[in-house]
Amino acid sequence: MNKRVLQTLLAFAMTLCLLTGATSAFAMENVSLSQFEAVRPVLDLVASAAVCASDFPTVVSDQMSTLEEDFITVFFINGLKASMLGLTDAALTDTAQQEQVLSSIFSAKLPELSAIETVETTDEYIGFLPVMQDTADNGDIYLIGELYRGSMPIEQMSVADYQTLSWEDRAIYTLHPDDTALGGYRVNGFSVGSELLLEMELEDYTYAVLMEYINTKLGFSVLYPSLFTDQYVKETADGAIATLPDGSASFKVERMDNANNATLQTYALEMGTAAGDARLNINDMFQYATVTYETAAGNTVFSVYVVTEDYIYMAQLAYPTNQSVTYSMYTMYLENSFVVNEVSVG
Repeated sequence: MNKRVLQTLLAFAMTLCLLTGATSAFAMENVSLSQFEAVRPVLDLVASAAVCASDFPTVVSDQMSTLEEDFITVFFINGLKASMLGLTDAALTDTAQQEQVLSSIFSAKLPELSAIETVETTDEYIGFLPVMQDTADNGDIYLIGELYRGSMPIEQMSVADYQTLSWEDRAIYTLHPDDTALGGYRVNGFSVGSELLLEMELEDYTYAVLMEYINTKLGFSVLYPSLFTDQYVKETADGAIATLPDGSASFKVERMDNANNATLQTYALEMGTAAGDARLNINDMFQYATVTYETAAGNTVFSVYVVTEDYIYMAQLAYPTNQSVTYSMYTMYLENSFVVNEVSVG
């Protein structure tokens, strides 16, 4: 995702949350994954098709709308590639089978169906990790979470597989409990967070999973996991640090003097080399770098660096590698929300 776009969206969400107050935000609940176990392959495939069908993620709506033909095409092609929902090659030409599958999932109307021609699409697995849920008065469930790319469904990943994860964006489903639907829930809506549909639910989600740290004196701000509540966060002369009570995970953000006249490239390379087998990414466009590595003690350390003539800025999240499914999505927010004033102005 474009870093400046995400910064704008998150700032907008945070502002509205402050205006509406915290009461509405905590009406949302953590997801019980077992409740949605049967429908998760459906959610993954819908997300995959929506992301791959066009340049901008497809929005799926309710019975007042019609599914887009490009979405249907990629839905079946990606479903066959990933061996999902028991689809067979016959689904590409058998319109009766297409209608049966689509009607068992979506509330939206179907266009005139026809034989599907194979098109180029992703070889990666695109899935959806549910994080929070809310229930509307009519019984609809808003399921909000994160889109990811990887080598397989996240629930099947090993510790090593977690390193293939790439977090994409927030997404939201509107599901209606329905015993006749595949997986027990009918899809009444789907949109990716950057579309800002159902914005109140997305605002509440952002407020529930993230906290914002702003240091006007040192000139930076960042979003970090709400797991680190205020009681765990301590300000220092250089920024802030937080550690969970059991010591399993920590977060820190700080500004240091650039005593050796380092550049972004030289400092990122130095940090990557010092860590040993580190994964290094330098983003020249937005003037930051990330360094990720695993420690001998079984932890993953993810750091974001911004280097200027006078200072080095760092935001870092460390967590148990075997809990990557819980923590790794926060690295996306840490990376995309870390704003250093002197390089962001203008």
